[in-house]
Amino acid sequence: MKPLRVGVIGAGAFASRRHLPALQNDPRVSLTAACRRDPGALARVADHFGIPERFNDWREMLGRADLDGVLIATPHDQHALQARAALERGLHVLLEKPMALTVAEAQDLVTLAQANARCLLVAFNPPYWGHMHVLRDSLQAGRIGRVESAALHWSGSTAAVFGKEPLPEGMPGVVRPTLFRADVAAAGGGNLMDGGGHLLSELLWATGAEPAEVCALMDHAPGDTRAAVTVRLEGDLLATVSLVSDSRYPERRLWSRYEGTAGSLTITGMPFRVTWQGPGGPVELGDAPPDVPSPAQDWVDCIGSGGTPLGSAEHGVRVTRVLTAAYESAVTGRRVILRD
Repeated sequence: MKPLRVGVIGAGAFASRRHLPALQNDPRVSLTAACRRDPGALARVADHFGIPERFNDWREMLGRADLDGVLIATPHDQHALQARAALERGLHVLLEKPMALTVAEAQDLVTLAQANARCLLVAFNPPYWGHMHVLRDSLQAGRIGRVESAALHWSGSTAAVFGKEPLPEGMPGVVRPTLFRADVAAAGGGNLMDGGGHLLSELLWATGAEPAEVCALMDHAPGDTRAAVTVRLEGDLLATVSLVSDSRYPERRLWSRYEGTAGSLTITGMPFRVTWQGPGGPVELGDAPPDVPSPAQDWVDCIGSGGTPLGSAEHGVRVTRVLTAAYESAVTGRRVILRD
């Protein structure tokens, strides 16, 4: 097939270190256009990746550039608006998380993508990490029996990207990050909305269970630094998701644990390891599938095949549903019922 002509809205630090290298190295893709409001930063990113057409207004880019698809990696409050405009133009969309800031916006994107037969991929990490496939396959195979409880935790510091301390030197990416996360309206919340979505994605994607009820505590809702969320999933599986994003410990600490009637599965990182614990354990599981694609590779694959990406839009809606319920619960002090 002819190379897919791809544009990027939000040609910034994250796009330049996560998605653009994969798209640049894919012979099926031609990076055609880039958009960013800052002309200097736009030039550095576009020059680095050899992108010929450059715009400071995303609407102008969608109206003038000859494109088949777009990567959107802008501040969170712009995702739904820009993805909707791209889908209405008939473009495929690779969308950074969070998918949207309301469930209605997220569901609207699913409806548009389906109506226009376009691939809409939401780039949460878990579907694209090999160890998460080991976890999900083990759970679905019944390796720990019926899952009874789960706990997921992230501890680290995001103070710099939230504008609370200087950005360190040598950060990855062609340009330095902006500080949009310091604006709660632009970020759509605090750390739970930003990085916590990956933990919720893991829980929902690995278990395949639908969320039924959410209760959350935050230090400063909606601009949280620390958050603890309890999610009741179908089958009365209770899970806790917690984040400490102002830790003074020098390294990130990540772990999750799933306990069932026949054993436990524990994920620790980084680097990530999956360990099964049972009567004859522990046993470290290391047989991750060798062909787990990146989000960009999966997106291009699905455009060509018409299939469903690992980071499906429907999965994005489920994560959005829990995220928005968590903020509602933290602000109101009440639990939020999603389904009976």
